[in-house]
Amino acid sequence: MTALLQVRELKTIFSADGGDVSVVNGISFDVQAGRTLAIVGESGCGKSVTSLSIMGLLPRPHGRIAGGSIKFEGRELVGSSEQTLQDLRGNGMAMIFQEPMTSLNPSFTVGEQIMEGLLRHKKINRIRAREIAIEMLRKVRIPSPEQRMDEYPHKLSGGMRQRVMIAMGMACEPKLLIADEPTTALDATIQAQILELMRTLQQETGTAIVLITHDLGVVAEVADDVVVMYAGRIVEQGPVKEIFSTPQHPYTVGLLGAIPRMDIEKQRLISIEGQVPNPARPLPGCSFAQRCPFADQQCLELMPALVEVGLSHRSACFKAPLDPDLLPVCSGLEVVA
Repeated sequence: MTALLQVRELKTIFSADGGDVSVVNGISFDVQAGRTLAIVGESGCGKSVTSLSIMGLLPRPHGRIAGGSIKFEGRELVGSSEQTLQDLRGNGMAMIFQEPMTSLNPSFTVGEQIMEGLLRHKKINRIRAREIAIEMLRKVRIPSPEQRMDEYPHKLSGGMRQRVMIAMGMACEPKLLIADEPTTALDATIQAQILELMRTLQQETGTAIVLITHDLGVVAEVADDVVVMYAGRIVEQGPVKEIFSTPQHPYTVGLLGAIPRMDIEKQRLISIEGQVPNPARPLPGCSFAQRCPFADQQCLELMPALVEVGLSHRSACFKAPLDPDLLPVCSGLEVVA
């Protein structure tokens, strides 16, 4: 079955004073209809740039796609006209941005902003668009939707603004929804409600979701498949159960090791030493080698390819498959006596 979204060898660069900087380096993945793909990694690993590349929203003229392919329903998006992308955005695919207060226009009511996409993509009048907008606010469980329609974003709480963003994204029933850190600024209770809301809407509409996050707890709850990014590359990808039960890249193991576990009474959580390398000064070899406890001379000199390590499970590590006895050393899952 052909995937709804196909990304192949995508390379995105930004122009800087010192020349071009490669931020996304030849990544490939598929998103199937009705499924949720999570893209995870530290800040600066290229997650959000990947989503902006897919949506055709890279800041211009500094950002551009330098190579690769992005196909939506078999249609090539790289090189498409701005008019084609405008017709697609908000209709065939939509995006929920990380911070709703900066994404929502403070000069317009939330109702006007939901209606804008409906009037742009659907052959309906303002009366019908308002009816649909109210119904969307009701679906995202905003109380008194008729009243909230005419309020401005600053009058809503953070959780309600995020719900408005979801209503905007889902109003035209897109086939693909990209959610960039949709729960980062929310407390645990509101976060759970937002995730449940997205899951319910997905079940009702069959929308595929690309969830961008650094929170592996969220990934475990909602994702079907996972892509782990580091320094602009995919270092591991596979079904969520495989990634969590048998991670095959030291970086993934380190991320999992930072999650508090209920089955261990006393646990020391340690961070991954070092920082994500500067994309303007790329290092030879594996980009994670400087922070990896398993790295040897080969890792410092050569870039490992992304290879199969299981059914639909791939890892870019010379040490894969990893020795299960060594994983706690890398993850920091150490029981304190």
